Amino acid sequence: MLPLRYPIAWALPGWGLVVFVAAGSALPGAVITGFPSADKIVHMLSYFLLMIWFSGLYSRQRHVSIALILVAFGVLLEFLQTQLPYRFFDPLDLVANIVGVALGLILSFTLLAEWCQRIERVLGYYN
Repeated sequence: MLPLRYPIAWALPGWGLVVFVAAGSALPGAVITGFPSADKIVHMLSYFLLMIWFSGLYSRQRHVSIALILVAFGVLLEFLQTQLPYRFFDPLDLVANIVGVALGLILSFTLLAEWCQRIERVLGYYN
C-alpha cells in the first residue's frame, strides 16, 4: 500500500465496494431496465470503480495485479451465479467487467495514478 496518512479510511470504502458488488451479483435484485444494455453498463462501471479505487491505494507496479484479481473476482461471481436459482451465468457480464477493469487500468497508469496521495496532499495530510 502507498504511504498514506489514513490508510484504513481509504481502504474501508474500497472493501465496502467489493461487498456491494458481490451482494449485487449474488442476491436477488431488481432488474435493471431502461435500455437493453443497462445491465452491462452497471457491470462495466462497477468494475471500473473498483479498479480506480484500489489503484489509488497501491503503486503503479501493483496495478496489473489488482486488475487480474478483479477479473478473477468477476469470474468467480459469475460462476457463483450458476449455483443460484434466481441468477444465471452471462458471458457478456464478464466482458463488461473486463472492459471496466481495462478502462480503469488505463486511467490508473495515467491521470489517476496515486490519486489518494494527491488528495491527501491537497488537504495537507501528506508531505
